[in-house]
Amino acid sequence: MKRRNLSKRIAVIAIVAVMTLGMIACGKKDKEGTDTSVSSTGSVSQDSKKNETSVTNDEKNVTSDDSHDWPYMDESFGKRYVVETYKNCEDLSEWGNYKKFQLHDCAVYIKFPILIPTSDRRIAYQGDGTVVMFVPMGNLGEQINGLDTILQVAIDNQESPKSPIFMIKSHFGIHSEGYVNISIDSSNAETIGQYDCYKYTGSANYVVDKEFEPDEHTIQFVAYGTFAKSTNEAFYWLVFDETKDQTMGSALADYAKKMGYTIVEDAE
Repeated sequence: MKRRNLSKRIAVIAIVAVMTLGMIACGKKDKEGTDTSVSSTGSVSQDSKKNETSVTNDEKNVTSDDSHDWPYMDESFGKRYVVETYKNCEDLSEWGNYKKFQLHDCAVYIKFPILIPTSDRRIAYQGDGTVVMFVPMGNLGEQINGLDTILQVAIDNQESPKSPIFMIKSHFGIHSEGYVNISIDSSNAETIGQYDCYKYTGSANYVVDKEFEPDEHTIQFVAYGTFAKSTNEAFYWLVFDETKDQTMGSALADYAKKMGYTIVEDAE
């Protein structure tokens, strides 16, 4: 009788042990399955975000605002950039290189034909015999009475770093022993892209050193002057031919006009 009761007890204990082990195993499987699900969900979510970001960037690259006829500023991820669109002239998106210039109350982006000025310089040799400068008038703006006076004011203030005379002297290394004289041969109002401008054509005569290099040289130039649309600040850009035989004449007007088409302001 005692043996039979003992056998029953052993059987019950064995059944309970088996059931306990089974429950533990099932619990472990459920826990592992839950971990995998969370990890997978996180992975799928991250992949989805990557795909969404990729699509958004691709759409941004191919989508433009049809309301703009000329280059304009846009912003993405906190960064502002120029969007080029040219509906009323040849496509210049593959022409030239942009350089940013800070005026007092706004920034101006403009393309140089080939090479841009380094650092904070405003003048750059283009590598083909032409030289390009872009100059904000700054405090000289107080002397300007209209579009037609922008370049003349700059010329009259020849000791100012904003004067083309000052900049040409600096470019050729001309000091007190030499001189630069600029004359405007013709000027007229002209609309370039988004801007009402005044176009100037003329020449500059210069001598590097009256004693050691007394030969006088003549260079031709084309320039445009205008006002920033957002702040009414005056600026001009000028292209001149520094070749000995003055062979870049046709490029001067072409470069100067194309530069005007690319101007973009950023008042933020």
